[in-house]
Amino acid sequence: MTDPTLDVLVIGGGPAGATAAGLLARHGRQVVVAERERFPRPHVGESLQPASMRILDHHFGLGPALASAGFARKYGAVYVWGETREPWSVLFDDRLDGDLAGLTEAQLLDGPYEHAWQVDRAVFDKLLLDAARDQGAEVLEQTVVQDIVSEGDRVVQATLSGPDGVRTVRPSVVLDGSGQRCVLGRHFDLQESVPDLQSTATYGYFDGAGGHPGPLGRHVQLVVTIPEGWVWFIPVSATRTSVGVVHRRRKRLDRAAFIEAVLQAGLPVHAEGFCEDRGLCFARDWSFSHRRFTGENWMLLGDAACFVDPVLSGGVDFAIRGSANGALAILQAGDAPIRQAAAEHEKALQKEYKAYLELARYWYGNNRSVDGFYWQAHNAIDATAGTTPLRAFVYLTTGHYAADRHFRVFADWQERQMFSALGASKKSARAILHRRR
Repeated sequence: MTDPTLDVLVIGGGPAGATAAGLLARHGRQVVVAERERFPRPHVGESLQPASMRILDHHFGLGPALASAGFARKYGAVYVWGETREPWSVLFDDRLDGDLAGLTEAQLLDGPYEHAWQVDRAVFDKLLLDAARDQGAEVLEQTVVQDIVSEGDRVVQATLSGPDGVRTVRPSVVLDGSGQRCVLGRHFDLQESVPDLQSTATYGYFDGAGGHPGPLGRHVQLVVTIPEGWVWFIPVSATRTSVGVVHRRRKRLDRAAFIEAVLQAGLPVHAEGFCEDRGLCFARDWSFSHRRFTGENWMLLGDAACFVDPVLSGGVDFAIRGSANGALAILQAGDAPIRQAAAEHEKALQKEYKAYLELARYWYGNNRSVDGFYWQAHNAIDATAGTTPLRAFVYLTTGHYAADRHFRVFADWQERQMFSALGASKKSARAILHRRR
């Protein structure tokens, strides 16, 4: 079957693809999502940041669904990293910098403190893909993009193969949210590695693990350095915890080496709690990018565009924020070619990517001080006077820096749409209001 009238093809139904598809469909665009897996499916990357929750709730109303899904709350992260082995924390809500010492766990959970979620990605990703479907996107699961045909820098045709057979589409716009498969990046030969940040990860799950001492308990992510790298500890529910070892080896750790590294980090887990149903998993080539993220009628989204080492837990949030901004760029273009709007989107995405990249590089420098991390973030975002380095660090790494920009641009686009519907430009309407005053 050939569909010559398709508006937007989205490759991949993970957080990047689903966010873009849902936002575009919500505002009247015809969208088809080609996802090779059948959801729910397991995936690494469970620790989220607050800003992406704002975006998902604002556009799709997912706040109540996330709150009732049984995910663990995340109030920030605790690190054992830097010049000393003393733990230090980065909390999302600045009120907790002073309040935490006087709170019980119950008071923390009942309080009005900003938090994110540490999620089961199988459940979370399905919630998001279902939201895209509810907004009007046509979602094709177990569907593979078999072939891409391009003319110059323009994608002119794609062949989709799924349970209902083969379908040839000629999309006006193509969004690549295919994750580290990087379908369009490979097609146009745009990939670039980041040689100094080429870690791998071996990870698994534990039942019955403990938590951080004090009220944060199992409501915080732990990150601890070990001689060969570092270890994450992410409670994803009341009973289950994701634990991963990030290292420079180019192959998977065996069970004995994995358990040894986890215990060496001093995490509150016991070897007998390892979940055999998941076993050991492996991920490689964490950090990479592309020479560009956009083309004549296409964009790269999320991991299909770039990924920075997971030490700052930014992967899913980078995907959600970047995809929301990419979708907004397409909406701004309207019926015009997307090249100009895409170029502005790419400029903003490159800026955020480079800020994260430099912060990650600084993070891996030997014996960095805690204050140094904060000042690095302060400089990366051109923080205003009066913003403390700690709050600048939180503002960047929680994603609020990019999300605030998204909401400003989105509100401006909505205003222009409203004035257009009234047959007036935003500029002329404001001029009339000024004369009336």
